[in-house]
Amino acid sequence: MRDGLHPAAPIDTDSYALRGAAGHLLRRSQQRAVDLFVEEVGEDGPTPRQFAVLLSVHQNPGVSQTDLVRMTGIDRSTLTEILRRLGRRGLIRRERQPGDRRTNALHLTEDGRRTMETAIDAVERAQRRILEPIPAAERPAAMRVLERLAGLDR
Repeated sequence: MRDGLHPAAPIDTDSYALRGAAGHLLRRSQQRAVDLFVEEVGEDGPTPRQFAVLLSVHQNPGVSQTDLVRMTGIDRSTLTEILRRLGRRGLIRRERQPGDRRTNALHLTEDGRRTMETAIDAVERAQRRILEPIPAAERPAAMRVLERLAGLDR
């Protein structure tokens, strides 16, 4: 065990298996999830991150960008770019907060609401397809494991 106190045996790179590396499997799973999402939503629809932002803003009108980072798990700089793109497409509008000119309250535009509502059925189909390889009886446990891995079980 590599615990910093006891030297570990060198890792044999010839026999190291990516299939046994949790990070590799998570990345492959995430890529499959994105591919299924795009198949269902379409190339012209929102990306998974854009959909997460649209839904979160819809459910929390007037949310700040700081709170949106916490809600979606999207880092600040990436979220800034997503909001810029959604704003250029006329899907999100920002309103300066009167008490703090540095903070924007985020709202969906009518086009943003329609985009989110149009995508929701396709998003749900993608979610079902993502879990298809797991037997139905095991899916609740699999979702709990995913929540734990994502740090959302706290």
